[in-house]
Amino acid sequence: MNHRVNTPKPGRRRRHLSNGARAGALLLLAGIAAPGSHAQVVEAYMLDPDFPQAGSFDFRNVSWTTLSPDGERLFMVQRGNPAVSVWSLDGDLLSTWSTTDLGEPHSLTFQTADDGTDYAWITDMAPPVTASESYGHCVKKFTLDGTYRGSIGTCGETSQGTGLDPVQFDKVTDVAFDSGGLMWVTDGDLDGLNNRVLSIDPATATVLSDWSAPDNQPGSGEREFNLPHAIDVDTCDRVYVADALNHRIQIIRTDGTFLQELACFGDLGVYGLSLAQAPGASTLQMFVTASTTTFTGVGIASVFEVDPLCTAALPVPSGCDAAASWDIALPKGTSGEALHAAEATANGAALFISPLGGDLLPQKWNRSAAIAE
Repeated sequence: MNHRVNTPKPGRRRRHLSNGARAGALLLLAGIAAPGSHAQVVEAYMLDPDFPQAGSFDFRNVSWTTLSPDGERLFMVQRGNPAVSVWSLDGDLLSTWSTTDLGEPHSLTFQTADDGTDYAWITDMAPPVTASESYGHCVKKFTLDGTYRGSIGTCGETSQGTGLDPVQFDKVTDVAFDSGGLMWVTDGDLDGLNNRVLSIDPATATVLSDWSAPDNQPGSGEREFNLPHAIDVDTCDRVYVADALNHRIQIIRTDGTFLQELACFGDLGVYGLSLAQAPGASTLQMFVTASTTTFTGVGIASVFEVDPLCTAALPVPSGCDAAASWDIALPKGTSGEALHAAEATANGAALFISPLGGDLLPQKWNRSAAIAE
């Protein structure tokens, strides 16, 4: 499952600032009704100034941060060398991959196969200027030590396309898995050929469903997208899509039934999305990051309560009334989408944000103690 609800199941995905900006970033505010009480519980998320312990590590356009299947490590992908690094949750560097099989990685998703083996799927979105013929426009499968195991879609600098049989991607952005082990893919970054969500049988690379506006053009209707950037699936097989340039989250059942739209973010691009179990409760939380499309100014992080009942008419019953929301100052001159990806820990106690752009460091926001008011 994409960012992870915490009951690992076979085939499910878990998971996607400069020093000056860090100093200016503050805390989150939120009023959440305490169960069985008229009191308000105020939760605060505080930026961890000691994360990561960078040392001599050369951060270059960190695109995604994903929790390992056991939830005890962080895998980071970046458009620099090394392309994949592994960290403790406190920010200590544990290991790196020496792979040369990635050109411009965008996201990383874990899948637990039926035999219990864990694999990492990485979207090799598009090749850099110096790309070889093996980079770009495909989804690549690796073991957790970095051994390359194959790809879906043809990889290569000029391989981009719109085909479904066989499937071919263009600037593919993210992957998630549903309860049956089917792969869900968001395909189409800025100025790409596609604006679509596909479900794929990963064993055969067969496309089973295709959601998009006609001819894969940007669309704003139900199951239509304008730069679908991140995707997650919950245990009810509800698909959550960060529809970036439509400034919204779409929630759709895997059978195509449209459930809800959250257009809560003004003119901000919605890039990051992560599901986590709510603390001390049976409900879920959805973490969302959004930022300006000009890459300067202010971004926001928000937390929404999700109804865990699979029969719920609205997965997010409070709609745009977020349980928590806070501003994050963006560094000036960022070369990519700041607040590019989000990853929450199992119980939402920490939120990791990847602000894509140059040597910007990934961020960790810790939930502070709740205060009853």
